Amino acid sequence: MLIAQSYVPYTYKTNRITTFSEREILSVIKELREVFENHFDRTWFSILIDGLPIEPRTLREIRELVSLETIYPEDISLIYSGVLELENFIKHVRKFLLPYIKDRLGVSGLFPERMVRDRTQYILRRLVAYTFPYNLEKLAFLTAKLKGFLETFYPALSGGVAS
Repeated sequence: MLIAQSYVPYTYKTNRITTFSEREILSVIKELREVFENHFDRTWFSILIDGLPIEPRTLREIRELVSLETIYPEDISLIYSGVLELENFIKHVRKFLLPYIKDRLGVSGLFPERMVRDRTQYILRRLVAYTFPYNLEKLAFLTAKLKGFLETFYPALSGGVAS
């Protein structure tokens, strides 16, 4: 009995022969997923960015990007769009949140009336305030790396024309 074999796209779970570009792009997306989901896609962070000029579409497109485990040719423009939204997100977080992260978390000595009183919460929030710039820079580095791969492997994207 002959069984028809269907096209199975590359994922981390399958062993389809893939191109170098697909492997590299998926590898960076996997790293981005870990950083974004562990540090920026959390309830506490949603509360912090409340009121920032970040459109809901931005977070939706970023989530679509980091959720990819398979690349089809038609996904390249979606990935590039997600990268542009990530750049926009990083720019807004750097400008509107990073300078005020301790104040927003309630661990700044400048506003003693707003400080967190619970010692455990205070320690956790201080740790978040301390590690936040590093995690933001890691997200920015991976975003730039993915954008570089996309523009190298798909030069039409950098010209503003998505293929």
